[in-house]
Amino acid sequence: MERSKRSAFTLTELLVVMAVLGLVTALAGPPLVSSIERARVGRVVADLRIVEVALEAYRTDHGCYPPVTASCMGGDAEEVLQLPRELADGGYLPRDPRSNTSVLLEDPFRPGHTYKYAAPEKYWMNGSMQNLRYLVWVPSDFPSNQSESGRADDSPNSPLAWAVWSLGPRPQGSRALHVKAPTAAFTWYGGLGDHGVIARYKQRQGPSWSTLR
Repeated sequence: MERSKRSAFTLTELLVVMAVLGLVTALAGPPLVSSIERARVGRVVADLRIVEVALEAYRTDHGCYPPVTASCMGGDAEEVLQLPRELADGGYLPRDPRSNTSVLLEDPFRPGHTYKYAAPEKYWMNGSMQNLRYLVWVPSDFPSNQSESGRADDSPNSPLAWAVWSLGPRPQGSRALHVKAPTAAFTWYGGLGDHGVIARYKQRQGPSWSTLR
């Protein structure tokens, strides 16, 4: 009986332990969150390079970039501008049998969803291939993209060949969802604690660029 009393915690001791744990969590929390964000950003940058290789390989084989996925159905909003199924179906990117997006690469800031892709190419609308091309936003000073002025362009000679991107940290209600993302610089992620897209895009006749430099 005496041994049981000696080994038990008093209410005061429990409160002290909880206070200490709370303090440790408060001190360790911000650096931990920052490390997680850095790791996810690094993964996005690496993954977008992999997507670039797949897109260029597809173009070499087919003479054009893969079609874009669009929809006018509200229920399909989560799948709009997903990475093209054609990249997985053709073996350019690994297939994910668990997902209807079929591409294994997943945006770490949106678990269960692929990165976004847009290009002035033909597009799928509600499962049907359209004869029109997809409209992409091209800033007037492309490829530096600092200007908020520009135009929607679906020309086969558009200076923008393609863009791929992650919505980045904290996307909901942020500039990451702006209609001019990902090519307008004001929609880009700027660093730890910021919100905005993390993107890679390519000039029609020129190099590819990353929004993180």
